[in-house]
Amino acid sequence: MPPPSIHGQPKIRHDEQSNSVFLEVSVQGADAPKTKWYLEEKEIASGTGAYRMSTAEQEGGRKLLICEIKNYDKALQGNYKAVFISSDGKENYATFTVKSGSAPEFYEKPKIVQKDNGKIIQVKVRVKSHIEMTSEWFKDDKPLKGSDRLKISSQKDEKDPQGMVLLLDIHEPQKEDQAKYKCVVKNAEGRNEQSLNLQFE
Repeated sequence: MPPPSIHGQPKIRHDEQSNSVFLEVSVQGADAPKTKWYLEEKEIASGTGAYRMSTAEQEGGRKLLICEIKNYDKALQGNYKAVFISSDGKENYATFTVKSGSAPEFYEKPKIVQKDNGKIIQVKVRVKSHIEMTSEWFKDDKPLKGSDRLKISSQKDEKDPQGMVLLLDIHEPQKEDQAKYKCVVKNAEGRNEQSLNLQFE
């Protein structure tokens, strides 16, 4: 039998409510109870102090191996590794670099573009993060939700492998759309924001 295989990319995820950081990797062909987790080559055990390990069943017989770092703070940063083993003893591993202080970074000023002869005003921001991030738009400090006239979307940035382009499209712009807009981005290591005043004739 071949060694266990990794499906997709290992992920680092932050739960803001609990302040836990989750390390997740989807694997095929692993005997999940034999999985071992390490921080800087030192084995860490489930239920000891800051860590809790678990497994979730996925489609196609895959397993999601999870290490929860509870109450994450800077002392728990470092290089983590999950070593998973097949039933006949073959190994594979995934690595995770958990760093503090690397909040998402905007790398351009926000751009305002008119499309479709002015029927759409698009606000575009570019941001990058070395781990998974979330984003939220605000209008005059109130959270924005998508609607028939308001489209919120994101896409990979072709210019940067760690980059995302966050888009706010305002259809059939009206006077009430003139306001201060803000985009807030967060990851497990911090937050950042970018704002602009939208005015038009």
